Amino acid sequence: MFDSKFYLEICMAFIMIISLLGVLYRTIKKGKGLGARVIQFTCICFIIPAIIILATRDILKGETVATLIGGLVGYVLSGISNYDKTERNS
Repeated sequence: MFDSKFYLEICMAFIMIISLLGVLYRTIKKGKGLGARVIQFTCICFIIPAIIILATRDILKGETVATLIGGLVGYVLSGISNYDKTERNS
């Protein structure tokens, strides 16, 4: 009746919803602001599942998926040293 692609897409949508609820909880309930790390986390939690969903629907091909995920990981990991320097100086 349902194939594995359907369950994978449901799981990806669930990850998106849970991450959004987590960010909203952190922002509203705990009173913490939206820093650069939270924005990066939210971006990753939305873009990677969206890429996976598009790949399972054959809208994106394997080469495109690899390029997008590689670029995204490179961007996120490249900013780590900047945060370490600002945390030490504070």
